[in-house]
Amino acid sequence: MPLTLKVLTASDLHCHRFLYQSLADAVRRHRPEIVALAGDFLNAIDDRQDRLDPAECARELAALPCKEVVFIRGNHEDDAWLPFAAGWRHSRRKLHALHGEGFGLGPLALVGFPCLLGDDTLFRGRRPPLPHDPAEWLPGELRRWGDAGRTLWIMHEPPRGTPLSEPVGPIAGNEEWNQAIAAHAPLLTVSGHDHVSPVRNGTWFHRLGSTVCVNVGQSNFGPLHHCVITAEYVFSLRSLPRRLTVTAYPWNQALEIAPPLRRA
Repeated sequence: MPLTLKVLTASDLHCHRFLYQSLADAVRRHRPEIVALAGDFLNAIDDRQDRLDPAECARELAALPCKEVVFIRGNHEDDAWLPFAAGWRHSRRKLHALHGEGFGLGPLALVGFPCLLGDDTLFRGRRPPLPHDPAEWLPGELRRWGDAGRTLWIMHEPPRGTPLSEPVGPIAGNEEWNQAIAAHAPLLTVSGHDHVSPVRNGTWFHRLGSTVCVNVGQSNFGPLHHCVITAEYVFSLRSLPRRLTVTAYPWNQALEIAPPLRRA
């Protein structure tokens, strides 16, 4: 009997109270097994009334009705991470802070990439720093997860040189990610960081070879921009899915991705 799992992704919430409320509504509506936040769910320095503080963010996210919540660091977590992590511990849910690491649920695996901007010291805790070149850490992580590790990569900064980010500057993305995509051909990458370019350029996805790269951008005042990724499997063993469907909201536009056939 086919097995289906859903992952809801969002990025760049920046503690906005309205976006957190909208995320909770989206999780109740779509019922994903996993919610994956692709960075900048916190805000480094901000105390405006329309924003939650880090402990409030932890309480809101821990209350989401899903099996697991995973976090990928953005460039705005920094010092806010400590009060967030302390608030999360009160929920008694396991804290999945991915720093160049995979995460699995049933047959599905995803890899959370590090953010090359900002200070990752607090987020990674006792884990050693990662080199900027993913060729020095990614192959080992993919060996751990097998083919399933090429299903979904989540990264705050997008790959460089696509309509999903600015061509130059601090939100232009990382050439290192392009090199990793060329070397390992994941089915899907999801990123954030650039809130505006996908909307301005009229596209939320771009193909790099056989890989579909997604960035739906974000609006500070709504509606919430997010994706729902549906992975369909034939067996319950960890593997590549037979099909991925990515639906981008608020446009309700869907794209199907099928793994390429293996060569004999």
